[in-house]
This record gives sequence, C-alpha cells and structure tokens, in this order.
Amino acid sequence: MRIHSTILLALFLAGVAALTSGCPGLAPGSRAYRPLPQWEAKFAAQARRGVFPNDVRQKPDGFTNALVAWTGVITNIEYLAAPPPRFVRFTAVHHYFDWIEDISIQRERFFLSPRSEGAFAVQWIAQTPDDQKFVDQFAVGDMLIAYGYPTVVRSSYIGLNPSLNLRAIKAQWYRTDVLDYGRPGEPTKVLRTAW
Repeated sequence: MRIHSTILLALFLAGVAALTSGCPGLAPGSRAYRPLPQWEAKFAAQARRGVFPNDVRQKPDGFTNALVAWTGVITNIEYLAAPPPRFVRFTAVHHYFDWIEDISIQRERFFLSPRSEGAFAVQWIAQTPDDQKFVDQFAVGDMLIAYGYPTVVRSSYIGLNPSLNLRAIKAQWYRTDVLDYGRPGEPTKVLRTAW
C-alpha cells in the first residue's frame, strides 16, 4: 500500500508541475513572445525593437544599419517582376506589439494595439517553387512580423530592404481591439475584454 501511495503522490506532483509550468493550453497566463526557433530566433535576438517607423522618418539615415523588428497587419501583396528577379512586396500597417503571448480562455494570443506609426513594406524573392511556397503562407489581414533594415523612406511607407525574415500570424490568432498602448513605457488602456 505504501508503494501505491508513493506512486500516486509522484503522479500528483508531476501533474501540478505540468499545470503550473506555463505550458500553452494547460494553464492560463502570459509569456514573452517566442520566435520560431529554427527560422526566426536569431533575427529576434539581434533586432532592435525600440526603433519605430517615426524614428526612421525623423532620421532617415540614422537607422540604415539597424536590424529592426516591426509588426503590423498586411494590407497588400503585390508581385513585381521587372527588373528580374521576381519579388513579392508585402505592405502592412504598423501596429505596436508588446511582445507578449497571452494564453487564456480566448483563442487569440497576440493583442496588437490599434495605434500605428504608418505603413511599412518588405520585399521577398519569389523565384523558385520553395520561395513561392514560403510566400503563399501570407495573406492580406495576417499579422506580420518583419525583420529588416529601414533603408527606404517614401511618403507612403518605409521599406525594410533588405528583409531578412518574415513571419505570418493568421487573423484568428490576434486582435487589435483589446489593448490600446504605444511605445514601451507609455500607459496601456483596456478597450474591452478578450472573451
């Protein structure tokens, strides 16, 4: 009987540890954004998240060597073939992102602010079938996380060129109407509950 009790106690403690470890789906909570380990993590570790589009507009030459990570919602996808090679341009409206994943009873994990610093654009080569397969995962309305260098300043957008990495997060996983916030250190206002 003592062995049975010991086994039950060990199983109970293992269950408590699993439920309180912050594993998604097991226990609600928030955690720092986790970039995709194989493709995104090295860019996320190097990127300057404190550089925003208006900083680049104010000092166009001041950040050309700064790898930035900008987030937004894709508004347009356009194929450009001339001159070769064939590119895809993704245009997105910037939205502030607190770099937090919220795991709770709601489906969405990412709460972008409705506030913005304007449009930005990224280009990606679409020459090979593998390139096209990568590009096909993006759609208008997706959340975009883009890693690149802000070297192109236009009146209607800032171009991250070159773009080193992109990530699409489908619309069912994010919202822009729950939290209103700006740059780090600015106050956050709850607009509505997420569920």
